[in-house]
Amino acid sequence: MAAKRLLAALIVLFLAACSGKEPVPEQDAEGTYFSIIEFAQDQWFIQQGQPRNLVKKVYFNGQMDSSHTNVFDVDWASVLKVFFETDISDPKCIGQYDFSAFEEEITTSKGFYYEAKNDKLYTRRLHITSDYFTDKVKSIYIEAEKADRMGTKNVKLYYEPLKTISIHELETSRTGQKKELRVVYEYM
Repeated sequence: MAAKRLLAALIVLFLAACSGKEPVPEQDAEGTYFSIIEFAQDQWFIQQGQPRNLVKKVYFNGQMDSSHTNVFDVDWASVLKVFFETDISDPKCIGQYDFSAFEEEITTSKGFYYEAKNDKLYTRRLHITSDYFTDKVKSIYIEAEKADRMGTKNVKLYYEPLKTISIHELETSRTGQKKELRVVYEYM
């Protein structure tokens, strides 16, 4: 079972890497944007095979359920898919986001913030925090929104390496019905 999920996640990573996009060469900050897909691939290869236990908490419309699992039993394809949909590294995204960078002396962190210039873009905000000295990513926070004539879907994603993965989705239909799902994986 774990082998099937691992194979599914690897297939998703392979398809994302071979999606027909030309690789974006390293350029200055105005020429490229942070790639969630490349970052996830790096994290996957750095952490692969390490037996880690997780607590999975699922909140659905105010009801919570939790379970203990491990990294081999997680459906990584569905987790990664939600994050990959927010990737802004495609060259067509250049110029579509306001970018700012800042340093936080108290937390010895650097912050990188992308905000959509157009509210029709799916990924609205991307905030990356990295270590001031090593440049390793400490956390990633993403907000995305999609609206159509049927309703609105808001997505908030958070990733803190080897600590937390959080996927929060809120769907509101034109009839006023709401569906809220939050799935949190906490590393033990």
